[in-house]
Amino acid sequence: MKKMEYQFRLAELFPEEISIVTTELVPVGCPALQALGAKVVRERVSEILDTMGRASAEAQALSSVITNADRMRNGEPDQKLYMFCDFASNKAVGLLKIGKKKLFLFDGTGTQHEMFPSCIMDFYIHESRQRQGAGKYLFEHMLRDEAIPVEHFAIDRPSDKFIYFLRRHYSLTKIMPQVNNFVVFDGFFRDRADYKGKKARWGGLDQGTPDKARAGDPRGHTTQLEDSLDYNNEPLIHLRNGGQLPPNYTQRRHNSTIGDILQPPPHQAQRNGNASNHWSHNM
Repeated sequence: MKKMEYQFRLAELFPEEISIVTTELVPVGCPALQALGAKVVRERVSEILDTMGRASAEAQALSSVITNADRMRNGEPDQKLYMFCDFASNKAVGLLKIGKKKLFLFDGTGTQHEMFPSCIMDFYIHESRQRQGAGKYLFEHMLRDEAIPVEHFAIDRPSDKFIYFLRRHYSLTKIMPQVNNFVVFDGFFRDRADYKGKKARWGGLDQGTPDKARAGDPRGHTTQLEDSLDYNNEPLIHLRNGGQLPPNYTQRRHNSTIGDILQPPPHQAQRNGNASNHWSHNM
């Protein structure tokens, strides 16, 4: 387990225990910006992002890091990172990265929409602070600051633990299947300020109309909500309902891209059987 301790004082970089870091790699309201200079601030923030990003990737057994200074600097221009620090111990506690992405998403009628929603890209709490409310505290801070309902976020391939976190704290239990790696929950299309209405129906994978479905046309399926607990176990969850598995398909679990937050509930660990080894044991 990595210790997120540094040779400099985090309170010189971050004005609050939860502060925002933008693509400039200078925390908003950095207390010692003038005293240290922008170059030093960026170097120190980069060190924090790199160590925290590696810890997040290791916790998820990812083959590559999804959060570091380089990805923040060269990623989407409007992405931001919420950094959680414990000033008393001078340790980094967690991070939550969000940003907007252009996505093609299906609603409940099987109609595709070109959208630019806010997305959750990475969420990690250091192992020493998990199961103590730190994840909920950081997530709630972000929701208040962004003033976006939790169901209006698209989430990049959430892990089982993050799925359970959302289920437990926000009653998000039903997933609307998509053909990409993003998860949207029931309510995603409801009462959105950025929703301009239905776009053209896509004629690709598993698309069609209810009339075609009634006529026996295999393309006539519409989207049906899926239980969130099946997301990382059901191979068709991201291919939409009714699609056919390709030849020689081998079922495999999704790669997690959200940091581990909670242990699985006992019934879920039993339900997953051997898949329970997916859960981290060092939390």
